[in-house]
Amino acid sequence: MEVQIDAVSAILRDAHGQGLTLKQLAGQLQLGHGSRQPLRRALRQLLGRGQATFDGHRYRFRPKPDGNGSAPPPRTDERTHKHPVTREQKTASRKPQGGGRFLTGVLHLKPEGYGFVSPLLGGSGRQDDVFVPPRRNRGALDGDVVQVKVERGRDGRFAGEVVEIVEHRRQLLIGVYRARGKATWVEPHDRAFTDPIPVPREPRAHDGELVKVKLQREGSGPLRGEIVAPLGKPGDPRVEILATAYAEGFSDEFDPATLLAAQGIPDHVRPEDAAGRRDLRRLPLVTIDGEDARDFDDAVCVSRVADGGYRLVVAIADVAHYATPGGALDREALSRGTSVYFPSMVLPMLPERLSNGICSLNPDVDRLCMVCDLALDSEGRPLQSEIYEAVMRSHARLTYTKVAEALDGAPQADVRPLLEDLRVGRELAGKLTARRRERGSIDFDLPEAKIVLADDGSVKEIVRRPRNDAHRLVEEFMLAANEAVARFFDARGLPTVYRIHDQPDEEKLEAFAQLARLHGFEVPAQPTPAALNELLLQLEGKPQQKALNALLLRAMMQAQYSPDNIGHFGLAAPTYLHFTSPIRRYPDLMVHRLLKEHWARGGEPMREAERRAQEESLEAIAAKCSERERASMKAERDIDAYFAALFMMDKVGEEYDAIVAGVTDFGLFCELKDVYVEGLIPKEKLGEHVELDEEHHRLRVGKSGRSYGVGDELRVRVVESDPVRRRIALEPTSLPRSGPWLTEEDLSSRAKSPKQKPRRQGPKQGPPSGHPPRRESSPGRPSRRRRRPASGR
Repeated sequence: MEVQIDAVSAILRDAHGQGLTLKQLAGQLQLGHGSRQPLRRALRQLLGRGQATFDGHRYRFRPKPDGNGSAPPPRTDERTHKHPVTREQKTASRKPQGGGRFLTGVLHLKPEGYGFVSPLLGGSGRQDDVFVPPRRNRGALDGDVVQVKVERGRDGRFAGEVVEIVEHRRQLLIGVYRARGKATWVEPHDRAFTDPIPVPREPRAHDGELVKVKLQREGSGPLRGEIVAPLGKPGDPRVEILATAYAEGFSDEFDPATLLAAQGIPDHVRPEDAAGRRDLRRLPLVTIDGEDARDFDDAVCVSRVADGGYRLVVAIADVAHYATPGGALDREALSRGTSVYFPSMVLPMLPERLSNGICSLNPDVDRLCMVCDLALDSEGRPLQSEIYEAVMRSHARLTYTKVAEALDGAPQADVRPLLEDLRVGRELAGKLTARRRERGSIDFDLPEAKIVLADDGSVKEIVRRPRNDAHRLVEEFMLAANEAVARFFDARGLPTVYRIHDQPDEEKLEAFAQLARLHGFEVPAQPTPAALNELLLQLEGKPQQKALNALLLRAMMQAQYSPDNIGHFGLAAPTYLHFTSPIRRYPDLMVHRLLKEHWARGGEPMREAERRAQEESLEAIAAKCSERERASMKAERDIDAYFAALFMMDKVGEEYDAIVAGVTDFGLFCELKDVYVEGLIPKEKLGEHVELDEEHHRLRVGKSGRSYGVGDELRVRVVESDPVRRRIALEPTSLPRSGPWLTEEDLSSRAKSPKQKPRRQGPKQGPPSGHPPRRESSPGRPSRRRRRPASGR
C-alpha cells in the first residue's frame, strides 16, 4: 500500500505548526500498523524536499527547505514493557511536548536564582529551553529532571514553573567544610548553590578542607547533606573534575547494588555461555586502540576474497549477555548513559569488573561478542552482511602507533605476522572513505588538543592529538558496521534506537556560505553535504581551516538518538545507528539487546501490544541517552577549559602568534598557534567604538579603518589566566593580517579540474576595512578522550 504524499502534507499543514507524532498521523490517515513503513517513506520524501521538519518527536509542515528523512514509530503499553522505564521516562513520553502546557526536562539553575529547562523530548537546541523565573523552581536543584507548566506572561513571553521534581539527579557536591562551635556546614564549590548546606560534624574533616557531600532531601524540608569523604586542601585538579562531574549528574562511585551485581558476574567465559555461538577463536581478530586504553570493545579482521572483494569482520563486546534488562547493572548504565572521559580519570558507564574485565576483548582470552560480518566488492561496496553471536579470542592488542608504524614500513616484531592483513585493511579503508565522500559524507578532520598531565596533576603540556592511518582505518570499519546493522533493522521494520542528524540551520549555514564566498570559494545557494565536504577539502592545511570548520560545525544540528529514523545528514546516510561501543554507550547496548530479542522470537514479528510498549520505551531511552551525552560533552569541555587556563597561568605576559577563530559582539576568540589553547580579546582591548558587523562577521574599530574577522592572524599577549572562571584573557600587540584564503595554486588547480564548474568571480582583495571574512567524533567509534563535534556522529 502506498501513502499519498499530498495527503500527509495536507494533514501537517492543517495542524498549524503544532506538530504531529507518527501515531497521530497514522490515526488521521486511518492507517493500520502494516502501513507504517509506507507512511515513513512518504514522510522521508517530505523531509527530503524541505516541506516538513522533525524535532525527534513531532513532524511539522514547513513551506521552505529544511529536513531529511524518515519517520517515527508508534507508542506503548507499559504492561508489556520489556525494557527499563523510569518514572522520569514515563513522564517525558506521556506529557505533551512543544505546543502543550507541560514539559519535562533538565533544570539548569543560575546563581542569580533563575534557570532554564532543556526538554528531554523534542528539543533541538537552546532556542527550545524554557525560562524559569526566580522562586519558581519548587526546591529543585541544578541538574534535576523536572516537569514545568509553561504559560505566557504579561510581557508576551513564555515562562515555566516547576510543578514536579521527576528525578533527584543531583546527588553529590563538593564544598568547603566549616565548623564553628556546635554548628557545622559546607560552603558549596558549585556556584549554582548559593546557600550553605548543614551537615553533621565529621571527625575526619577539618575546618577549611574540601569534602564530598551526599545531598539529603526529604519532602519540602530544607536541603541537608552528609559528608562522604574528606578531599584535602583546595587546589587539587581532581576536585575540579569531580565537582564538574557531580554538577552534570555523574558519579565516581557505583552504588552497593550495582557493585554486588558486578561481583556476581563470572570472570571467564563458561562453556554454557559459549553454547550455540559461532566459534571465531581461530580468526585473527585484533584490537587497535590508544596506548592508555583499558577497555577494548571492538576487534577487527580484514581479508581479501577470491573474486577481488573483501571480508570485514567487526566483533563487538557482548555486554548485553551480562547486563540483563531491569537489573542493577542495567539500571545504573541507563542512569549514566555514557562513560565520561577526563584527562586524568574516566567515569565508566559500567563497573571495572565488566568494562576492563569480562566484557573487554583482552588478548589471548575467550570473550563473548556480537559480530557484523561484511562481504564487500572490490570497490568497497557492501554486498551482504551477517550479524550473529560468537565467541572469540583477540590475537593481539595493537595500538594506533604500532599499526601506523607498520603501515609506514617499520613493523615491530609482534605486528609482522599481521602486516599483510593490516595492509589489506588500509586498502579497504581508503575505498570506504572514497565511497562516503562520493555520496556526500562530511569529514571534519580537525586537529584536536591533548592535555598531558604531570605526576602531580599539573599540566605538563598541551599538544596536538596524533591522528594517523590507523585511526582512519578503525573509524571506517566501525562506520561500516554501524550502517550494516542499521540496514538490518530498517529492512525488517524493527524498532531500534537510531543515530539521527537533521539538516543544518539555514541561517547559520548561509552565514558560513557567505563567508566562504567572500574569500573566493564556490558554495551553491543550497549547499549539499558533498559541496560542503569539497569546500573543507580545499581548506585543508590552511591557517583558516579550524576557524571555518568551527563555523560550519555551529551551523550543524547536533546528532541525537531517536527511534524515528530521519537519516544522518553529516554522513549522508539514509539509516545509521550505534552498535560498536556497548561498554561506554547505552544506545549500543540497547541495539545489541534488540537484536537478541529478535533472534529469540525466531525472526517472527512482534505482537502489536508488545511492539507499542517497546517503541514507547525506546523513545524515552533515546531521549535520556541524548541528554546524558550532552551532559558528558559539557563536562568534558568545562574541564578542558580549566586545564587550559591552569596551563597558561605562568605564561601571563608572554606573546604568541594567534589566529581569530570566532567573532562575537563582546570580543574575539583567538587560538594561540603551537599551544592549542583559545583565549578571548575583549572588545575594549581593540579600541573605542568597536561594533560588530554581522553581515561580514567582523569587529570594526570606530573610524580607524581597522577590523578583525575570522582567519585573521595577529600577535597577542596573555593578560590573565583564571582557571576558576575557565578564562584566558588576551590583548593584541599587532595589527590584524588578512590575506587571501585561496592561493594562485588553488585557483589554477581548480580551473584544471574537469569536475568543477566555472568559478564565480570573488571580491577583490583589499585592506582590512573592505569586505573581509566572517565567521559538529571521530565518526564511527568514540575516542576514549573525545572532543565530539556538534554533529556528534
